[in-house]
Amino acid sequence: MGRKVATRRKNAAETIRRFIKGFIHRHRPRCPDNEYFVDYVRCAFLMKLKRNLPKNVLDKSWPVPPPALSEASELLRELHMRNMVQIYCRRISAEWKQQLEQKVVASTLFKDKKDNYPQSVPKLFVNSRILTSEINPKVLQIIESDNIKYAVAVTKYDRNGYRARPRQLLITPSSAVLVEEAKVKQTIDYTNLRGISVSSLSDGLFVLHVPCEDNRQKGDLVLRSDHVIETLTKLAIASDKVNSVNINQGSIKFTIKQGKEGIIDFTSGSELIISKAKNGHLSVVAPRLNSR
Repeated sequence: MGRKVATRRKNAAETIRRFIKGFIHRHRPRCPDNEYFVDYVRCAFLMKLKRNLPKNVLDKSWPVPPPALSEASELLRELHMRNMVQIYCRRISAEWKQQLEQKVVASTLFKDKKDNYPQSVPKLFVNSRILTSEINPKVLQIIESDNIKYAVAVTKYDRNGYRARPRQLLITPSSAVLVEEAKVKQTIDYTNLRGISVSSLSDGLFVLHVPCEDNRQKGDLVLRSDHVIETLTKLAIASDKVNSVNINQGSIKFTIKQGKEGIIDFTSGSELIISKAKNGHLSVVAPRLNSR
């Protein structure tokens, strides 16, 4: 029994001695002087990591590794994140995947560029703002309901006089269609859509630019939507014009007809006011929701 006690004490003293020696040489590459200590630190970190792994892709926490495991820790962190992303992607439905893709496009277009973008982030995009039953049957005869990917109520401003008129904007796989009750007022093929302009404020106005040389077109369309972020995101995706959406500050120029232009002036104010200014421009006063 005395020999056993002495052996245990001797082993304990040797273990403490190896730990102290390993601690002194802990910053050196692994060698006989520090291998026992380094192996213990590595094992302890891995066991701690096992108990504290992030549970979802939004959790960015990660235990601080010892210097000897910094590179391995970063590799494990990347592998674990890839694994969580893969599991998450397998679980999402086709509808939710489409929602995420649209939100990514909206972020690319409007984040830190348009005042009312932050207010749109927590709101899910809907498939359509207008029910099929709310679209005139004569229009549905021209445009099959299956071809309408998105529909929204908009306000159209006349190119001369800027009178506001209620309209419906229908987005199909090949064109954007402006509808007045039972009439198709204007059809813009995506091949003829030169660009989309919108202000940096929270006004909801946007301009669809079309070639003035096309006799079928009446000039650029000046529209306003209560869901401008959603509307322009879906239109940009459908028309493949994500790179043609321009965020303007101060003013937007648009074509009334060949050789003649109109101007929309944007200013900040306490409430939304849209009117024709004395200089003949369309004046838009919009409340500033976010300071940049």
